[in-house]
Amino acid sequence: MEITFDLRAEGEALPDAFLGAAELEMMLDHTRCSIGAGLERKLGDAVCAQHGQAPKFLIAGRYDHESEQMDIHYHIDACCQLFLLDVMRMLNR
Repeated sequence: MEITFDLRAEGEALPDAFLGAAELEMMLDHTRCSIGAGLERKLGDAVCAQHGQAPKFLIAGRYDHESEQMDIHYHIDACCQLFLLDVMRMLNR
């Protein structure tokens, strides 16, 4: 299984920001580790029975300094529609 992360901060930090630069980087690192461990736990050995390929994930996240909120999106690539459905089933378990 391949996991690619694209996590970053956007916008201007507020003068009284909740997270400083070091805390923000710690949060992004923790997010990478936490999501990666969860995907490994649920799908670490998952391969398509028909094609022998593992799923690929792109995890994109944007921390907005102005709203102090983070949006995370998952993109899953699978070799076929049936395997994508299996991956979704495993994720939702």
